[in-house]
Amino acid sequence: MNFEIESQLRYLINLDPTKLVFLCGAGISLDKPTLLPTVNVLICDLLKQCGVSDKVILKLKQKFGKTTYRFESLIDEIQKKCDTDLLIAKLFESNSYNLVHSFLGEMLKKGSSIITTNFDNCIENSCDGDFFINPNKRIVYTGEDLDTSDNPLSGMLIKIHGSNPLVNENNAELVITIKALAKTERAFMFFPKLKKYLLSLMKDKIIIVMGYSCSDDFDIVPLLEEANPQDIVWLNYNNEYQFPKITNRIDNTKILRLSQKTHITYFNGQLQPYLKYWADKEKISLKEGMPEKRVTVSDYIKRICTNNVERKILCNEILLSYELYEEILNDEPNEIMKMQRIKAEFRLGNYKEVIKLCRQIENNKESNVKGENLYYFASALYYEKDYLEALRISQECITYSKQVKDNLLYLHAMINYASIRYVYATILKKGEKRELRKVEKIYNEVLEKSVGLSLEAKANALWGLGDLELYRGNVIHSKNMLYSALEILENIGNRYAIDQLLKIIKNIDEFHNP
Repeated sequence: MNFEIESQLRYLINLDPTKLVFLCGAGISLDKPTLLPTVNVLICDLLKQCGVSDKVILKLKQKFGKTTYRFESLIDEIQKKCDTDLLIAKLFESNSYNLVHSFLGEMLKKGSSIITTNFDNCIENSCDGDFFINPNKRIVYTGEDLDTSDNPLSGMLIKIHGSNPLVNENNAELVITIKALAKTERAFMFFPKLKKYLLSLMKDKIIIVMGYSCSDDFDIVPLLEEANPQDIVWLNYNNEYQFPKITNRIDNTKILRLSQKTHITYFNGQLQPYLKYWADKEKISLKEGMPEKRVTVSDYIKRICTNNVERKILCNEILLSYELYEEILNDEPNEIMKMQRIKAEFRLGNYKEVIKLCRQIENNKESNVKGENLYYFASALYYEKDYLEALRISQECITYSKQVKDNLLYLHAMINYASIRYVYATILKKGEKRELRKVEKIYNEVLEKSVGLSLEAKANALWGLGDLELYRGNVIHSKNMLYSALEILENIGNRYAIDQLLKIIKNIDEFHNP
């Protein structure tokens, strides 16, 4: 262990343990015997088990690290198409624990607190259940605000994305979909009780970050910025280095932004050697659980996919989420797969093909993809400048969304409808001022109703309002709204929309700042 590491550890060890708050992500569960997969490993394994070629999987791997994709977005679609009960969470569950979990369990007993995005129970497992006899020592976020007035500000385990059930629990809520994560947008701003508690827990503390990728920006990073901790020690999991190394180079832009407000000591390396050294100095005895037989990816696929068509549907959702549009499977007479191809063709800009495919589904009144079909049909007609037909289909989509009580579809259908009305006002010059007022009213309605329901709808509404302000000549106000929309789209990983919006912002900059 080098001098810098030793000095850092000596400083931490000499502190009162109640002054330490550990922020933990998926990286703490990578080591044996838990060996819980990272999202990237899981995605590749799912495709491989479904029979996707090595060539396609290689294309997927090349995308990892180049841009951010939200796993939650994919989970949303998988839940809709083939995994209603979110059995995929079982792939991230273990009844065992590793040395990292053991260390954290011991620090809990000493009075340190832990905030984790993980929903596995490995930390609890390491404590043999004794620590959690007192329910006030464990907070599990369930998608609603929580009364934390009886909870202390030390020795706490807080699971901000929910939890798999403990042995003595009947159920649990996993907050792993974009719809659910929309509730925690902007650092729990809609949950004043929980937010106040978390800020109090972290204020003036030393935050030790372990195995956390910082992808949950709208969960944690704004909260860290507001909490004003005394210091942050960031242990970035990197298998290349056995012993962590302090580095001045921070590649993650979100962490870099945070470092401008709060001092961060940034490490690269494996977690276990660092924590073993810490444990030895404090005479903490670490142990690991027994190896176990868990649900495999193969088991999972067999459970949710009863035939080859369902496996192809699962594959397509992954391919769509990672922008591999040309690889979409479409060799089965199945409407869901047709819909997946429609989405791929739309994102490739092949709007005429989208219209053709949508018309094939349109005549089926019993279609289980009718809502999605109407949405993409109207959108493609809009891009092909068939505004009158686009307006008719968008109105049909609104009516249908009300009939089936699909609030998400309603929001997106209203966005389509407003976009077309905007064209009538600005390009066709039909009832310009009156139409613009109606458009603005629709966007504001979507903005209001999207809170806690859909981040994407909120982003699209801000985008629309930004367009309106630009048309009115309010460039600065317009750009503020467009950048707000961009921030949300980046957080939810909607690469298609991000690329479109960046082009618009670039054009504004070039036109107004030649």
